[in-house]
Amino acid sequence: MNYQRVGIIGAGVIGQAIFDAIVAQNLAAVDYVLVDERFVPPADATRLREHLTTDVRRALAASTELVIEAAHPDVVARLGAELLAKGDLCAFSSSALADESIETAVRRAAAAAGTRLLIPHGAVVALDGLSDGRDAIDQVIVTTTKNGASLGSYAGAQGVLFEGSTREACTRFPRNVNVHAALAIAGIGFDRTRSIVVANPETRQMRHRVQVFGQGFEWDISVSSTTLGGVSGAYTPKSAVGSIHRIFGFHPVAAC
Repeated sequence: MNYQRVGIIGAGVIGQAIFDAIVAQNLAAVDYVLVDERFVPPADATRLREHLTTDVRRALAASTELVIEAAHPDVVARLGAELLAKGDLCAFSSSALADESIETAVRRAAAAAGTRLLIPHGAVVALDGLSDGRDAIDQVIVTTTKNGASLGSYAGAQGVLFEGSTREACTRFPRNVNVHAALAIAGIGFDRTRSIVVANPETRQMRHRVQVFGQGFEWDISVSSTTLGGVSGAYTPKSAVGSIHRIFGFHPVAAC
């Protein structure tokens, strides 16, 4: 897709990686990077500083063709439909869509405006396979294992913190189960996809296991990466930039 002007919401690990890639490779003009007033940019982030704004109305008034959200599910909940009324939206915080009213609102906005809601795969793989096989898939189980502190609990937490539907998991752990949400959207939905969240005080790895059981096939895929602090692992920024490249059609040889 040939986007000329983009906006970015969020400047954490993922947002900065996306900003750096777009600017370094001259993929598009970045109109703004919308951040919270508490955000303090790195001392060496000169280019990023020039694009920062905390003014939501200014961001919404910009004539961007694509907005990339890498902040928090609340942003998708509050601004998703309004952004889609003007252009495409790539939402990394897909757990927001577990709220049926929000999912309905953003889908209607996209349909009315002829825009696209793009869901990146984030810290996992196999969204394409889930989408292709959803009519023949009987069960999907997603298990995430992290240190308790990364899950919003305490560092010494241990064992299963949650087991149930992905819809409920997104309510309980909105910043930690975006991969569950993406898998549910690509596959058999928030209510039929099962989520398990496990705390391990001894680990510095963020591990996601995806088990798929279908009619004549099954998959068991595990992705693990070292924590970068907070809720992101080492693979996620690479994955995020790869998703942006695919959205822009940047790859000379495309997987399909």
